[in-house]
Amino acid sequence: MKEKYRKITGSQYKKYWVFVLVLCSLAFPQVFQSGLIIRIGVTTLVYALVSMGNMVIVGYCGLLQCGHGAFYGLGAYVSAILATALDCPFWICFLAAIVGSAVFGFLISLPCLRVQVDFLSLMTIAFAQIFTTVVTNWKSVTGGPGGIAAIPAPQLFGYKFSSQTSYYYLVLVIMIIVYWALHNLMQSPIGRAMQAVRDDEMGARSMGINANHFKILAFVMGSVVAGIAGSLMAHYLRYIGPSSFTLDVSLLFMQMIILGGLGSLSGAVAGAAFFTIIPEVIRPLAVYRMGLGGAIMLIVVLLRPQGLMGSKAFAGTGGILKDFKWFRKRRYNGK
Repeated sequence: MKEKYRKITGSQYKKYWVFVLVLCSLAFPQVFQSGLIIRIGVTTLVYALVSMGNMVIVGYCGLLQCGHGAFYGLGAYVSAILATALDCPFWICFLAAIVGSAVFGFLISLPCLRVQVDFLSLMTIAFAQIFTTVVTNWKSVTGGPGGIAAIPAPQLFGYKFSSQTSYYYLVLVIMIIVYWALHNLMQSPIGRAMQAVRDDEMGARSMGINANHFKILAFVMGSVVAGIAGSLMAHYLRYIGPSSFTLDVSLLFMQMIILGGLGSLSGAVAGAAFFTIIPEVIRPLAVYRMGLGGAIMLIVVLLRPQGLMGSKAFAGTGGILKDFKWFRKRRYNGK
């Protein structure tokens, strides 16, 4: 009698890979003890948080917003101002960054409900530009072009996260918690309602789904995650300035989720890792990061429209390559 083997499903493979990646992440600062490499690891984790927040808005709810760097900067400035000007403990600064980002995410989402996709992107770009202008010129609060320095390292339960390794583990734990929460939420009725609005808003409304409600919720959730990342980055670098939250940074976050694959949280993490690590690997070409990012985006659109880890549904009718093959076939057939 032949022994029956139970087949391993795709979801089980994903769980194994996630387990392996978590183990590798935990061992990372022990294997690579260089300060520069650990710094790249922390930056990757922070950018992964921002990308996951942007993925909720763009990838899961279908709202083309291109100013996510402003919410990232908002969380950083709120946390930095409270820590330096009012000497607030880290947990208060952290919670204030979450609340501030949520409030602004809610306020920005209201006018965005009244416009179509193209105008939505323009409005969010305008918000990013306004944010940069405000923090550059409001010198009495934000420090102006000089930014805010001497931001204290976080301290929780009497332990001060002053070393690179300890801060890496702090950010890693927070990123895992956020990833777990967003993953479960996207698999819940709330997440499925967002995806229904993304795929067919009119059809979702006909089924009784309040599309505006879930659009606002997506904006708030994405903004909160970006605010968390901003607070963590501010206390890690001990300095923030307007140049860290320009429109180029927002577009970089958009490139991360497009490369990783829309509708995939793991894709957001992969895209953040790619655009953080590759410029360090090819450091002489780092000044051309935006140009290289554009070239990579073009290649991805041509070869894999759904991104590295995105759903096949996002390829639409097959992308540019399918249209090109159709054109070539008609040409060679004389049609």
